Amino acid sequence: MEDDPDITYEKEGTAAILSFNRPERMNAARIKTHRDLIEALERAEADDTVRAIILTGNGRAFCAGTDIADGFNLPAGGDVATGEGVPPDIGGQTVLRLFKLKKPVIAAVNGAAVGFGASLSIACDIRIASENAKWGFVFTRRGIALESCSSWFLPRIVGISTALDWTLSGRMVSCAEALEARLVKTVTAPKALMDAALGAAEALVSETSPISVAMNRQLMWRMLGAPHPAYAHRLESRALSARFTHPDSKEGVAAFREKRKPEFDKRLDGLEFMQSWWE
Repeated sequence: MEDDPDITYEKEGTAAILSFNRPERMNAARIKTHRDLIEALERAEADDTVRAIILTGNGRAFCAGTDIADGFNLPAGGDVATGEGVPPDIGGQTVLRLFKLKKPVIAAVNGAAVGFGASLSIACDIRIASENAKWGFVFTRRGIALESCSSWFLPRIVGISTALDWTLSGRMVSCAEALEARLVKTVTAPKALMDAALGAAEALVSETSPISVAMNRQLMWRMLGAPHPAYAHRLESRALSARFTHPDSKEGVAAFREKRKPEFDKRLDGLEFMQSWWE
């Protein structure tokens, strides 16, 4: 129904589960979907009791891409040679918001991930897939270009040759092929997918500092484009200095010595200096 949210929000333990919620449209995304997804991501990030985020789809699909039943109906124009006046790709805006998150994101791919759905899944930190999952970077078959930052993410995950094969042909990629290409971490039976995703989320956060997770997530993604290890050295030095002066570092050492589970600060405070990492 029109009044239903395009993204549902649930909590399971320390995980927020965000689900595409247009099953009658194979969870195809419209402008409202992007708005609802960004709001849900920001809600999860602001909640200190949420340590990880899981993205999935209600019904048979993960997300079948942009809803083009009536055409693309997305803004275009401006000077494409200079970029002046060109409207930003709405999928790219959503993916960039996900990229800036301070919490890990797991894609629980329950079915078809096509177009924007495929691009969103590769911007997540980990992908766990149902045997029913499949991916389609179908942009050449729709007469358009890559979107949602997929030209940045995909070759970094599967390598340039495989990325070119998938994106130039626009063919569908099976779950088995995605696993072989290391696009996905684990493949499960459909009924076991969410348990596997929740287990993966718990493994990431059960004995880790939320601030350390946020820092390390950003360091890993940012350094994929660094031209020299000296860039990593500079940012790691800043991150370490911030951590050494925080009580979490003392708690980590104490827990190690006392052979117990650490009790880290759950608040994501003291990360303001990281803002410059993406400006």
